Amino acid sequence: MPEFPSRAWCEEALRLLEADPETVRAGRGWTADIGVVVDAEKGKLERPFVVYLRPVDGKIERWEVLVDPDDLDEFDPAYRIRAPYSVWKGFLLGTVDPIEAVLRRRVQVEGELQPLVERMQHKGLAERVLDRIETHFVDDP
Repeated sequence: MPEFPSRAWCEEALRLLEADPETVRAGRGWTADIGVVVDAEKGKLERPFVVYLRPVDGKIERWEVLVDPDDLDEFDPAYRIRAPYSVWKGFLLGTVDPIEAVLRRRVQVEGELQPLVERMQHKGLAERVLDRIETHFVDDP
């Protein structure tokens, strides 16, 4: 059972997402790269977890776990999505709605929002697939 957040969890998530035909179809045409930051929270996650992703035609062409959020500057991704660990955990558990979290500023999104809004028709695909990962969270006993 992979631990969230970790390289092993990312590998499993990408494997499942790329094995799902509906998710691959939904990702076609998307080429904007993304930096994801899971911010540390005392007593839950001691250090931030950072991932860079470059999608091409529905698949992730390149991804890399980085040491520090500032390391994203090297890639200058079109999007940076950043939230505290507990918010990401809530997404995965289904207790936090991603849209509501953005509107309430619990999630920071840098980048052009219009393309994201246009893809809202696919909301729920990733959640459906990621729900299949048996996840151990770093702050769970």
